[in-house]
Amino acid sequence: MYLKIQEKIPNFVIQHMDGEEILASSNYTIFRSRNGGHTFKRIISLPVPFYSRFMGECTLFSRALRLGIKTIIKLANGTILAVASKQIFHIKDGEVSIVHTFYKGFGPLRKGWCEDGNGNCYFGEYFLNNKRDSKIRLFKSTDDGRFWNVICSLNNIRHIHSVQFDPYSKNVWLCTGDKDSESKIMFSEDGGETWTNIASGSQMFRTLSLTFTKKHIYWGTDIPTRQNYICRYVRGDGSIEKLTQVDGPVHYSTTAGDKFKVFATTVEGNSEGISSQWDENAHIWASKDGINWHDIISWKKDLWPYVLGYGRVIFPNGENKTNDLYFTTQALQSFGNTLIKARICT
Repeated sequence: MYLKIQEKIPNFVIQHMDGEEILASSNYTIFRSRNGGHTFKRIISLPVPFYSRFMGECTLFSRALRLGIKTIIKLANGTILAVASKQIFHIKDGEVSIVHTFYKGFGPLRKGWCEDGNGNCYFGEYFLNNKRDSKIRLFKSTDDGRFWNVICSLNNIRHIHSVQFDPYSKNVWLCTGDKDSESKIMFSEDGGETWTNIASGSQMFRTLSLTFTKKHIYWGTDIPTRQNYICRYVRGDGSIEKLTQVDGPVHYSTTAGDKFKVFATTVEGNSEGISSQWDENAHIWASKDGINWHDIISWKKDLWPYVLGYGRVIFPNGENKTNDLYFTTQALQSFGNTLIKARICT
């Protein structure tokens, strides 16, 4: 199994897929493709200060200050929600409004927010919280992402890694970290009012991204200082399986149509002190059956220091119904901030 790259678009970040429609961003501007990423048309530029937009055009400033659009989700009714400049922007029918401001951190992680099957939206707080002296809150919106209420607060965790909707069970899933006792995977059947914990108390359950299939829920571990694995939860009997070892912590995962499950490892350096001896490459791993996994491509971290960004691969939110794989490479040699369309070949 290997990856065949078909198209490369510099300075574009893949953000969301809705069937075959793709949303991407460059600096603070959102673009749309309706032909599989062959061409993109500008949708709108977010109303951010001029100096932010100006510095966002410079690679050094953009990476050091974490400028540009962080993450986008498109709701079922067509509304676009985007996180940038520590705010949530609501975009509907060509009109843009700011609906929430983050006073700690830059906003949720890429998989840290979602829409459920009833049109409710959620996001989980993510900021450093090194002293664990802040309650970490889960927010919910029932009005198209315009107004956000706190629906629960979590004690004794560092932050929320992911908040995702499971299209099979119709549940909302929540993952937290970072220490053993803080690493949890749980779900809610009632819109976030109550939660059922399926796994906790180990770095094996420290993850930033879940991938759902009819019979299983997959994740990759995010452990900078130990061996990492791709794992899965069996829906039928509730068992948890380690599937394969991978080089480096896994940040994000996706699917390519109904054929492949895909995970990507990240190069973090000594992000938590003494790191395990990885190979300083970001890898993409893929599997058809969920049991046999293949390292299909890798890139070496670029020469910029880690404070300017980890070497990683990010996948879009939403659902990719095509058999092509779409992703953006960041801080990797010859592939910095590049949107890539590729095909997994067997």
